Amino acid sequence: MQYSLFSRRLALIALLALAAGSLMLPIAAKPAHAQATRPVMAFYYPWYEYNDWNYNRMSDVAAPKYNGGEQSTLLRHIQQADDAGIDVLICTWYGPNEDRLNKRCRQLLRLVEQSGRDLKVAIIPDQSAAFDGRMRTVDGLVAALDVLRRDFTSSPAYFRYQGKPAVYWFNPPSLGGVDAWQQLRNRADPNRDQYWFGGTDNFSYLDVYDALYYFDISWERADGAAMASYAGRLANYNQAHPGANKPFIGTVMPGYDDIKVRNGHRRDRANGNYYRGTWQTVIDRNAEAVILTSFNEFFEGSHIEPSEQYGDLYLRLTKELSDRYHTAPAAPPASPDNGPCRSFPETGHRVCGRLLEYWDQNGGLPVFGYPITDQAAEQVEGQAVQAQQFERNRLELHPENARPYDVLLGRLGAASLERQGRNWQTFPKADPATAHYFAQTGHAVAPQFWEYWASHGLEFDGRAGKSFNESLALFGLPLSDAAVETNPTNGQPYLTQHFERARFEYHPENTGTPYVVLLGLLGNELSGRK
Repeated sequence: MQYSLFSRRLALIALLALAAGSLMLPIAAKPAHAQATRPVMAFYYPWYEYNDWNYNRMSDVAAPKYNGGEQSTLLRHIQQADDAGIDVLICTWYGPNEDRLNKRCRQLLRLVEQSGRDLKVAIIPDQSAAFDGRMRTVDGLVAALDVLRRDFTSSPAYFRYQGKPAVYWFNPPSLGGVDAWQQLRNRADPNRDQYWFGGTDNFSYLDVYDALYYFDISWERADGAAMASYAGRLANYNQAHPGANKPFIGTVMPGYDDIKVRNGHRRDRANGNYYRGTWQTVIDRNAEAVILTSFNEFFEGSHIEPSEQYGDLYLRLTKELSDRYHTAPAAPPASPDNGPCRSFPETGHRVCGRLLEYWDQNGGLPVFGYPITDQAAEQVEGQAVQAQQFERNRLELHPENARPYDVLLGRLGAASLERQGRNWQTFPKADPATAHYFAQTGHAVAPQFWEYWASHGLEFDGRAGKSFNESLALFGLPLSDAAVETNPTNGQPYLTQHFERARFEYHPENTGTPYVVLLGLLGNELSGRK
């Protein structure tokens, strides 16, 4: 990862203007690779300037040498990574107040979105190396994550793991212990809408992270020893925490050499055999995802990007090995929960086990509607899960999460707008002074819908009534202001407002009844059911 010498140098040059990019170069589309079910996620560093390429501080240098902000460089890296079977580039980000990397990560995301390729982008807010001291405080990271949510994770090119935008962390003690991170997450991601990967070998941080990864495995004395250690400690954590099922995230590396920059250590590449061995280990252990350290960390000598010493050998190896990983048999999704069950003759389907319990506890028929399928294995945003479709939403089983997050709702409100070709980010925004305004999306819940929104929600805390966070977890953020729209079910005009997980409809003909506000039949509409 980054180091103090480079951080001090970065502080001196961060105010320089980003070099103007070249004209947009097209990237040829290619057939999709098996991306999402078990992703390969590579750390990516956009910080290089031409004068960084120096054998006095590196064991190898890029071929060709480049500036990390050049559009031609980013386009080349997008093509190389995607062609090599990498699913995600994890862009190092020092927060919204550091101009250089902020611009480069944003540009990378934009170019990937325009490319039409399978590749995705994710962000690692590196609070440990950022020269902005605010990034090493809970308040500063809350503000940074608000920007990340608003400006990055809403992009279709941003990587989602298990249906959630993925955020990566490194060196958690630089912020504090588990309590500090718990405070951060409760403030920045109270509904656990994001998926947090933590880079550490301290498994107590799994109390707040969704998954843990080893950034560097090159210290292992024998091939596979690091992942054996990881597997044992992960199993111990899961066994010690009832209901926990944290995933196995395997790490692969081509080698390592930071002797020149910090007099550290070196792991010999053995002509590619060490890299092959790390891949075979994660394949043998059926890793649920892979961390690749790294695409282009030349100061630490863990790069696979073409270089003067190795040419394109490690890109070719990555293609070979990632294909082997992607096509290896994955662990099957959890089998259906067989009981107790309730049959619904209205639609001819039944709901069983945990999904039935969740349906009953969180609103039942008015909120979810009748089941329109049986529970079955589905691919949801690239992940194999047990899921069941209802008239108004989709329920997904995620046994890897502790309750109540072991059942997740589909983002059918957002999916419905996307199906219609309507980009909610272009909708007119509300006045920030409007009551019930949500700065994250720029919209306010209409007065006609607020009481319903605030009085319904998922059951998280066992207390009477619904908290703000429980309502937010059920319906999500508003994606539009209220407007009269033609209802797709009956063709009538109704005041309508779109949310991440629902569509609210105001039915004045039902005034004086509990049904003046109804939820749209999004499950029916998206499944093509009449």
